[in-house]
Amino acid sequence: MDKNSIPKAFQKVLMNDEEVLAVTKKHSLWILGWWLNPINLILGICTLGLLFLYKLHTIKNEVIIITNKRIIASVSPKLFTKDKIELTLKGVDNIREDETLFGNIFGWTAIQIETRSDSYAQRQITKDSMKALRNKFYELQK
Repeated sequence: MDKNSIPKAFQKVLMNDEEVLAVTKKHSLWILGWWLNPINLILGICTLGLLFLYKLHTIKNEVIIITNKRIIASVSPKLFTKDKIELTLKGVDNIREDETLFGNIFGWTAIQIETRSDSYAQRQITKDSMKALRNKFYELQK
């Protein structure tokens, strides 16, 4: 058997007069066997469940608030921290709505708040709240 058929890390370990007689290889469906182990399956499902709950928590806490002086928005809220942006109404150039096919089906939209230097986006907002926010913004601009 050829020495090139084994990984390079093991090639360095072989002595000059040593001959490779056989090499095992992982089956292409090894991952399936790993998942069929009940403990691995339970750990995988629990991990995915925790990731889903974390993401659900962060998405739920994304909010944009408009006051008579500024716009306050949460920026990627975490489990224990809540980063936010604060923009004066004069600093906001435009509030844009981005509609998608799924948004039209399920009744949500995306909002894009644009300033001269940056933009802030938030997805899956109800169309009614988007319309109210945009109307109030342009009302205050007058």
